[in-house]
Amino acid sequence: MECLNQAGLMEGSECGGRGVCGKCVVRVLAGSFADIKDKEQYKRFCKEDEVLACNCTVTGDATIEVGYGRDDISRKVHLPRLTEQVGTIETSVSKVYIEMTPPNLHDQLSDIERVLAKLPAKTRFSPSILRDLPSKLRKADFKVTCTLFEGELIAIEAGDTTKACYGCIIDIGTTTVAMYLVDLLTGAVIDARGLANPQRVYGADVLSRITVGSTPEGLAKMQALIRQGVKGVMHVMSAANNISDENVYQAVVVGNTSMSHFFLGVDPSNLAVAPFVPCYRQSVTLKADRVGLPMNPEGYVHVLANISGYVGSDTIGVAMATKPWEKKGITIAVDIGTNGEIILGYKGWVLACSAAAGPAFEGAHIEQGMRAGEGAIERVSLKDNKVTLGVIGDTAPQGICGSGLIDIVAELITAGLITRRGSFVTEKDEGFNQPLASRMRTGANGIREFVLAYTGEYGNTKDIVLTQKDVRELQLAKAAIAAGIEILLKEAGFTTDNVDRCYLAGAFGNYLDKEKAVVLGLFPGIPKEKIIAIGNAAAEGAGLCLISAAQRKMSDRIARFVKPVELSTHPDFNDKWIHCLNFPKITRQ
Repeated sequence: MECLNQAGLMEGSECGGRGVCGKCVVRVLAGSFADIKDKEQYKRFCKEDEVLACNCTVTGDATIEVGYGRDDISRKVHLPRLTEQVGTIETSVSKVYIEMTPPNLHDQLSDIERVLAKLPAKTRFSPSILRDLPSKLRKADFKVTCTLFEGELIAIEAGDTTKACYGCIIDIGTTTVAMYLVDLLTGAVIDARGLANPQRVYGADVLSRITVGSTPEGLAKMQALIRQGVKGVMHVMSAANNISDENVYQAVVVGNTSMSHFFLGVDPSNLAVAPFVPCYRQSVTLKADRVGLPMNPEGYVHVLANISGYVGSDTIGVAMATKPWEKKGITIAVDIGTNGEIILGYKGWVLACSAAAGPAFEGAHIEQGMRAGEGAIERVSLKDNKVTLGVIGDTAPQGICGSGLIDIVAELITAGLITRRGSFVTEKDEGFNQPLASRMRTGANGIREFVLAYTGEYGNTKDIVLTQKDVRELQLAKAAIAAGIEILLKEAGFTTDNVDRCYLAGAFGNYLDKEKAVVLGLFPGIPKEKIIAIGNAAAEGAGLCLISAAQRKMSDRIARFVKPVELSTHPDFNDKWIHCLNFPKITRQ
């Protein structure tokens, strides 16, 4: 696993190297391994020529085959429509081209005074620009472009570079980091890329990573992973668009509270224990050279404010993109990921909570779950007693991603093969007497399962199955989201009947079948007509704060204004959660 991590090839692990998820299986082609920690796990996960990467030590030269599909990041990165939202661009960065008369014996103003005389009164300057200012002015024949950030002179460049003015949006998700390169003069997004969060090798869930980051050494490791990942993508984006790193002057960062703590190198340990208090909540602004990102060293990096220990700056991004306080009626916004952040807005106020949905929607903790990459089953249809699969990349299926998990469970519920309580039907149940029931069996580990694809049926090298445990994982995740929505509505004195619109934020929402989500009861009592997918709203809100100083200042006010609701201590949460575990009643014709 360490070798694969260093090579950037460790895509499968989600248990942090404990050997219990089975997602880091590799095939041994040559060489030998030692120190097998738990041979019982091999019987469960591995064939004869396979090993778990996290349980084996390389003893010499070896050749292995990595079988799992890589996350298709391009599916998760979509361009925010920033200028449509903000209207007039009011970026904090401005560039001014100036021409000066060179000094002589009768005009002995200092170099910096000569520059400042051409700029607005009371312009401040960063001392670092003095270092090479004399040579820079004379090589440029005293014709330069000055870059200002809210009244501070942060860069002086030879010639007229007024059209080269860029910024970056950085959305640090638990699973995926999405990044956008933005022209600060027009607000246009000129590139969008992403990467799998490199911290995932220490666990698919936030708590596993907090455990690692609770020591100084572990925190340094987690911070280095995320910063290096972000740095690499930023540099690639700039280079691909023939943009100098020096011409990137501003970045806005959002993420859940834990991810923001990791990015800043702040101890996250208290986020894992009651009362779940973060080290900081307000927005943090740093000079770029303090963060080590490939941009102008005197530029600024803004990490937007958190709301609480479990509701982070990514939720502020969603709030800024949707602005529920400006809309008529009741607005719900749900950002589904490893944690499900939920916002409720009505007139002049907003409530927010974080539902610990777990990583099931990312394909984690699912027996044959995988991320949304090539080979992942993303669509399932059970019609005419046939199983039809939609596979990313139109290739042989390797496993099931989150949207595929929702599809198959909803289809099995509709077909009568899964009960409202989430159990597979048995010979005693009415729904068992149908051809598709022949695909139900008891697996080698004694757990009931439904076969989506027998070996070779779709070119697959093994049976692809959905287990009873997988259904339970989905129930736990969807119940957390559904209960969170109901709790916020109760806190506001409303019911689901009163909801006017439900925004579905995040990349996952673009691939979620709304009708299937209604079958599962993911958004309890809210009809599909009111569910609106809006893409990566967290990044869009961050983008608004990038191209508008007014929007960035508003985000600080909103963070103080939002009322966080802590679900773990709410007196009604357990009852709501248990109630939401069941699937809604299906009316069959």
